Amino acid sequence: MSEVCSKPTLDAARDMLARVWGYDDFRWAQRRIVVGALRGRDVLAVLPTGGGKSLCFQVPALLLPGTTIVVSPLISLMQDQVATLRRRGVAAAYLSSSQPSHEQRKVWRAYEQGHLKLLYVAPERMAQLVDRRAPLPTPLLAIDEAHCISEWGHDFRPHYRSLGRHRIALGNPPTIALTASATPATRADIVRILRMRRVVTAVNSFDRPNLFFSVQRAKDEVTRLRQTAALLKRHKQTAIVYVPTRNRTDGVTAVLRGWGVPASPYHAGLPSTDRTALLEKFLDGRIRVMVATNAFGMGIDKSDVRFVIHLGIPTRPEAYYQEAGRAGRDGERAWCKLLWLKEDLQLAKSMAAEKPSTRVGNSPAYLRARKAGLDTMRRYVSSRGCRREILLGYLGEEEVRCSGCDRCVRGGDGDV
Repeated sequence: MSEVCSKPTLDAARDMLARVWGYDDFRWAQRRIVVGALRGRDVLAVLPTGGGKSLCFQVPALLLPGTTIVVSPLISLMQDQVATLRRRGVAAAYLSSSQPSHEQRKVWRAYEQGHLKLLYVAPERMAQLVDRRAPLPTPLLAIDEAHCISEWGHDFRPHYRSLGRHRIALGNPPTIALTASATPATRADIVRILRMRRVVTAVNSFDRPNLFFSVQRAKDEVTRLRQTAALLKRHKQTAIVYVPTRNRTDGVTAVLRGWGVPASPYHAGLPSTDRTALLEKFLDGRIRVMVATNAFGMGIDKSDVRFVIHLGIPTRPEAYYQEAGRAGRDGERAWCKLLWLKEDLQLAKSMAAEKPSTRVGNSPAYLRARKAGLDTMRRYVSSRGCRREILLGYLGEEEVRCSGCDRCVRGGDGDV
């Protein structure tokens, strides 16, 4: 479904939004981003989890001629968004190494013949895409999880660093860079590396008032797991339990099941078919509690997660806030709880001090960012100050009014 306009307007975008997605209007930040894209401007969009980032490039893609290219870092994220678009009648496809060769050829053919409105690719495939680009110009380039471009970001990926060069080779199309969490230094890096000009910037507040943040130190691992099981049995709602390493997912899952919690494990080491099946069961409610590494959750559209529990201390506030922010995407009250042990601080310190792989690099900026992130997480778990203020201050927000954390609110429906 598309309706190419010679000069697409905001009214045309609103009409498309209503007909394809069923929404009456855009939110303020979405409107600013969409108008910028329709006018051919480069856009930096920093919207928190649940802020509707995908609509900001999907709607313009249906109004502009040609195929919008969407760069995305995860196969599961691409699969999820393409499947949703196709159900709405949108000609969308993705390319990944997980597809059989005949399926990849089919997608390439559809792209080269101009039959697609959106094509999702991993950053590693951009060089191939440049070589095989369709005769029609690329009307829009959307880069999801754009913080991966920056060494200041919490999930730096070297292939993202080439996107500025690939963008020029594609004909320098208007570009939307989107992320849910980026410090001011990361934002500046995104603009510089992508060679963006006359940038329209839309940065929403990272604050999500419906989320309640709490931290609890446990005396030992058994106590921590008992507390987790008790919480999940008392509140029989959808939850994600994050653990720091793959080998802990199976163990924590087994313990929770033994104590009557219907949990399932998820990590990047599982076969792709197993991960896909687990994701589908989680999305449709057959799995209530997912025990996972940080490989789970990015870009997943599950609105009714009521609890996100961390068993351990993430090394970066951006990563923690993004994972915790997968709770309460429907705007209803949700809880983000971190349970930690003394040895978790040492584990986080060791992980942050690890010599980066050659894939990541060893730049001074990257090492400084890791240290600053760890120092902030140490303050987050141990400070007597407002939890929310610590997290949002790191992300560049100075004026913070706490709407719920265990340091500022006692009793009521606060710290469960």
